[in-house]
Amino acid sequence: MRRNSAASQLYKIGVSLAILTATFAVRADLCAADNLQTLVSRLLPEKTGAVIVSDPRTGKILALENPQTAFHEAYSPGSTAKLVVSAAALEEGVFSPSEEILCRRVPRLLGESYHCVHPPADAPFDLAEALANSCNYFFSELSTRVSSSALAHWYAVFGFGPAGEAATPGEVLIPDKPREKALAALGEQGVTATPAQVLLAYSAVAMRGRVFRLIMPGRQKAPALDRVVSMRKSTFAVLREGLADCVKMGSCHSAAVRGVSVAGKTGTGQARDGSHMTHAWFVGYAPADTPEVALVIFLKHGTGGADAAPLAAQILQEYFARKSRTP
Repeated sequence: MRRNSAASQLYKIGVSLAILTATFAVRADLCAADNLQTLVSRLLPEKTGAVIVSDPRTGKILALENPQTAFHEAYSPGSTAKLVVSAAALEEGVFSPSEEILCRRVPRLLGESYHCVHPPADAPFDLAEALANSCNYFFSELSTRVSSSALAHWYAVFGFGPAGEAATPGEVLIPDKPREKALAALGEQGVTATPAQVLLAYSAVAMRGRVFRLIMPGRQKAPALDRVVSMRKSTFAVLREGLADCVKMGSCHSAAVRGVSVAGKTGTGQARDGSHMTHAWFVGYAPADTPEVALVIFLKHGTGGADAAPLAAQILQEYFARKSRTP
């Protein structure tokens, strides 16, 4: 009897500890979310745009600013779309992970206005390196290997389409003319997406194909799988390597956070109103190998590297700092 009583006491203690641990975890999530929301709201008051911070493992939104823009307004995604043409080229078998292209700085199909801004390269880029450096020359050349129908298909697979809705095959139209197709590969020429769509496209890579529906703050819902992006393991590996290197040592370096491996991509998209203004993007996730937080930042005026990426660094730094301080 004493032995059973002792076992019962130990069991009760174990249950109590489990409940306390779970309670602390929930409170930590709530505190982190509150803190993130405060920071996000403070970062954007003078900038018109949108921010979504989410858990890519569940779709739970941890912070949200300007939901109308985030979910219902579509813009040119700029270089964030290079993820799609990369996947298209690999999955369609028209380019291999080890194949290389030498950057000649000025894309022959697009001219000086789309010249490369990354440091001059001493050697040709493979696809992961081109993604890390956001090489316009490379992706312009890559567009010549991918048919317009295949590129349109992969834009639909990654969820780009009419504002607020994921596209279905046939809704995304890519021109056949080489110059227009090259522009589409760079996230221009009628290619549009909402910030939420761009976030979910990158969440698909973070989660190796699984895309969870976004859960609005304050709503208690079980995670729901929205779709699965089916690709080869090697394709996911190349994309994840390129995005991690983009932040580590490439064109997204201003989104880096000390002590955390961040993966992501900047983008600068042309405004479609003829104003010659540009929109700024950063989208990514962290830690790069075991993602637990994803975010997209969209600013209606600016450039990705100078304006959006530094905001991402501040948000991610706060997320991980708060997490480390919570018992």
